[in-house]
Amino acid sequence: MEPLTAVVVGHADLGENDRIVRFLTAERGRLDLVARGARASRKRYGGLLELGTRVRVIPARGRGALVRIDSIELVKAPDRARSDLDRIALLAYGCEVVARLAGEDMPEPRLTRLLVVFLELLELDPVAGPASRIALEAKALTFAGVLPSLTHCAGCREPLEDPVVFGWESGAAHAACGAGVPTTTAHLAALEVLRRTPLFETLELPSPGGWLLSDLVQHHTRRELKSRGLLASLV
Repeated sequence: MEPLTAVVVGHADLGENDRIVRFLTAERGRLDLVARGARASRKRYGGLLELGTRVRVIPARGRGALVRIDSIELVKAPDRARSDLDRIALLAYGCEVVARLAGEDMPEPRLTRLLVVFLELLELDPVAGPASRIALEAKALTFAGVLPSLTHCAGCREPLEDPVVFGWESGAAHAACGAGVPTTTAHLAALEVLRRTPLFETLELPSPGGWLLSDLVQHHTRRELKSRGLLASLV
């Protein structure tokens, strides 16, 4: 099979010796492969299966739902994002958010590129803050096709004016047009700015704060983001 350039975005133990490794690829989206003997010996893969590592991997030809890794080699590994707690937390969160929103066995070039850029951002100074985290959420939701309009009412389609609410299914709306959690047009406008701003330009931008878009990710994926707790504790 042809090699795939991939980012390691998660893993789970399989039996006593093996590990299922989740990759994100531009060509095939989320891809789970079995790393034989990964639990029995860390030296076998030499850090290649660590979160956020970019690799070139070749899946083995075979039968069944689980396909093993045939070969794997390093493209680039996180450096500062493995030695600084803030960066470690952002790396784990970014990988989880993007992987959750990516499809399986379908092309995901924009989400894969977004995660690669975010990983590169985590190696820079200053350390990425809440604005960069929110920008990642907004872009990931956009590329996944599930971010509703942040500027127009989901009910009447007119430009938003306070008071407004945000519903997980409907999106932003005037309070008279829909239901949801209370928010403001200023907050939604700030989210829209971050959605449109390149990630590398968000390092110095102010953050509107909050976890509205993170909550939206959880709603659409029907699961809590495990990495969010650590990240929230560091803010």
